[in-house]
Parts: sequence; C-alpha cells; structure tokens
Amino acid sequence: MSTSAIMISLMSLIALFYQTNLMREEQELQRNAQLKSTMPYLMIANANYGGPDFSIVLSNKGIGPAIVDSTIVIYKDSAYQMDLPTFFYQEVPELSEVSNIYHSNIAPGQLISPNERIEIFKVDNSQESTDQFLQLLMAIDIDYRLVYRSVYDERWALTGESYFPVKLKEE
Repeated sequence: MSTSAIMISLMSLIALFYQTNLMREEQELQRNAQLKSTMPYLMIANANYGGPDFSIVLSNKGIGPAIVDSTIVIYKDSAYQMDLPTFFYQEVPELSEVSNIYHSNIAPGQLISPNERIEIFKVDNSQESTDQFLQLLMAIDIDYRLVYRSVYDERWALTGESYFPVKLKEE
C-alpha cells in the first residue's frame, strides 16, 4: 500500500514538473507574440522620383513605435554623437552651397510611429541641387548608427552597413 502511495506521489510530481514546463513555454510564446506585435522596423532609403526631387527617408515599416536612443555618425575614425543633418551642417561646409535643400533632425527620445516617414534630407525641385548633393554624398565616406527601442525596451541598431535593423543583445 505504501509503495503504491509513493508511486502515485512520484507520478504526481512528474506531472507537476511537466505542467510547469508547459506553462513556462506557453508564457514564452505569449511574450514573443506580444513583442512581435509591437516591433518597430526602421529603414533608411533614398527616394528619387525620376525628376529633380531627391530625398533620404527614414521610415518605420514595423507595427509598433520606435523610440530613438542615440544617433552616431562615424567619419575618419571618429564618432560624432549627432544625427546626419547636424553632422553635415557642422562638418561639410560645402552643403551650404546647395540650394533648395531641407532637413529633419532625429534626436534621442524621439518617437517614430508605425508608417511614419521622415525626410532626413530633401532637395526640392532642382536637378542642379540634387546633383550637387549627390556629389557631396559620394565624396564623403561616412557611416551612421541609429539605436532605437520598442515600447518593451527591445533594442535595435540601424547602420549604413546593413539593409535591415540588427537586434542588440540585452545588457
């Protein structure tokens, strides 16, 4: 009789461990689904509509908002804690010679909503200015790093070396 009770207790203990493991797996699946349902996906691209207009665009193609943590421009082995427009206006004086150019700054703490599209640089209605701006872009060897996070503090980095965001490891 006592052997039967011990066997039943052992089987109950095994069933308890199995249920606990199933619950943990279910929670992890729910957490992953929750994270994916709010995932931001930032992209930088240039847009030329076949005319004199040209722009460099940052857009959020994800389904959740992106919160900017930092923007870094790397130039001549130095890292500048600033966004692309600020860097260009401070370090590339030839940019002031380009007319019809507009910009938007990206700052830490800024929220970029899903489907939002920010024109970082835009040359408006001038083929000459577009050509000047493109020559400046080609002549300067820079890289950038934009670090952002989701509302659940998952972090990604968007760099000039990759066409897609790279998820950062938790610190």
